Amino acid sequence: MNLYFNDLSIHGQFHDIPTFTSSIDVLMSARQLAKRYSREINCHRSCVNSNVTPQMNLHQAVQRIDKNKARVLMSWLSRAGPFWEDARQHPEDEYFECHGDVVTDTAIGECAYVCLSSATGQLFSLTPSDWNQSPIEVNCHKESDVCLDVRLLNHIDAATLERELICAAPPIRSWEQLREHSLQRFINLNFSEQAFLPLRGRPFVNAAADSFLKLLDVLDRFRAAHEDGGGRTAEGNEIYQTYFTGDLAWFSDSSDQEKVDFQSYMTFPHPEIADQTIFATYHGKVQTPQMRVHISWPVQSDSPLYVLYVGDKITKY
Repeated sequence: MNLYFNDLSIHGQFHDIPTFTSSIDVLMSARQLAKRYSREINCHRSCVNSNVTPQMNLHQAVQRIDKNKARVLMSWLSRAGPFWEDARQHPEDEYFECHGDVVTDTAIGECAYVCLSSATGQLFSLTPSDWNQSPIEVNCHKESDVCLDVRLLNHIDAATLERELICAAPPIRSWEQLREHSLQRFINLNFSEQAFLPLRGRPFVNAAADSFLKLLDVLDRFRAAHEDGGGRTAEGNEIYQTYFTGDLAWFSDSSDQEKVDFQSYMTFPHPEIADQTIFATYHGKVQTPQMRVHISWPVQSDSPLYVLYVGDKITKY
């Protein structure tokens, strides 16, 4: 799947720098999300010349935002890329039209051409802008007067993008692929080097792998929903109530008897401190077959969430 930042979604529409900064935060979060799925959001070098407000272009606006944010943004748009114009696919003798405007030489035109060429392309646009609808309908006019229509999926937040990235991700075929995918995708979790070792030699079960991914996704979002120096956010409280409480909770603690009978089996080397261990009785549940993810607990904003064990259920009598 090819992803493109919609350069037309910067058109001088921002009334102040804080609104622009919030919009850029969403874009950069989406870029980091794409990287977790081994994807890049392609941009165009001309973006740096776009007007952010009626009075300021991007170069001027970034001087008024956080220096670290400005550095990362400008590095992407002016130096690092990737830049789709370096491997441009749509030719100059065809033109692309959207809502009566010619969009040749823009990310919309490039994305439309890619989709018409039997590949997959999607857009990401800033909000607010004139380009917050999805899909975006584009007409491609060829020399032969043939007109082809294409509908482009257009994202304005990371949630819809992630759903598409999950669908576009290649299916996991082995436990090793599960490990590699998890380490790359779940950036809010700290996996011990031994976490996935219990799966070695065990027959791969696709349904179990899918369940592991769902559990790890909840943990990743739950850890991210803890504010520095504070407790859980509103989203964190919602996740906790949904997945960590009640008879059908995905995560729970082991029973008092299990803690006695299986103490040694649920004690794991500390991933970062030599000669220390973590007694990890809190776990996520895979039901068919009976498998578990053991984690450090409780989850706190000032300490990592360690994933220490991924494998068969430990507390079997």
